[in-house]
Amino acid sequence: MKNTHSRTSDAQWKALYRAGAVAPLIALVFYLIEFSILIFGKDPYPTTIEGWYAIFQRSKLLGLWYLNALDIISFVLLGIMFLALYVALRRVRPSWMLIALYFAMLGVTVFIVPRVLHLALAPLSDLHAAATTEARRTILLAAGEALSQVSSATPQTLGFLLMALAGLIISVVRLSPAATFTVAPETWPLSKAAAYVGIAGAAAALANYLARLLAPDIGWALMPINGLLGFAWWIMISVGLFKLANKPDTTIRNQPNSIEETIKPIEGVPFER
Repeated sequence: MKNTHSRTSDAQWKALYRAGAVAPLIALVFYLIEFSILIFGKDPYPTTIEGWYAIFQRSKLLGLWYLNALDIISFVLLGIMFLALYVALRRVRPSWMLIALYFAMLGVTVFIVPRVLHLALAPLSDLHAAATTEARRTILLAAGEALSQVSSATPQTLGFLLMALAGLIISVVRLSPAATFTVAPETWPLSKAAAYVGIAGAAAALANYLARLLAPDIGWALMPINGLLGFAWWIMISVGLFKLANKPDTTIRNQPNSIEETIKPIEGVPFER
């Protein structure tokens, strides 16, 4: 039996859609800034704790740039993007969209925590500079080394992987045949092309994560592919959410709320409860 059509307003979500559309664009700008500093910066990227302390003692801002501190803000913003996607697509597959949101928020947390811990190198560098004994400096170097191990690239890459898994679920939901009967095409926040890019990005993220664990040299080679697919997906999502936010209202194909809506009364005979 065909679903009935009704016009319902998504005005209460427009602010979230706009925020979700702007968020990946800001994150992309932050990443480009960080890449440009790493590529064109005059100071070499530190490979030892002494090097990190020296960077922070010369310039706190440069040290934060080299630590990719903007990634913390970027991933907070990407969390808003996933919230907007959940609200926009929750009617299609509610359970799967909730699972995708869980993986996305877990990925944001797993990525941010080691980054925040790594910021402690800044005050440690000040303590190291003020240390008056060799024993004190040795202790602070050991503390920095331990902190560097805790905030290694592995948990951060796992955060990327969890978010890519969320993107995979969302992309599969977008391509689900059942979606045609639930949400009108003009209300989708992502196109089919974006869904395919999301699936490819998830595959690249998985390959990158496994390579970082098993073959680090290959992992570094896969990282640009993973990054480009992720950036392309963000842009596509941003475009879709902007379109959704700018619509005056949305057409939603709702399931009948009651048997009265499903069964049409016989002409001339009122429907009795």
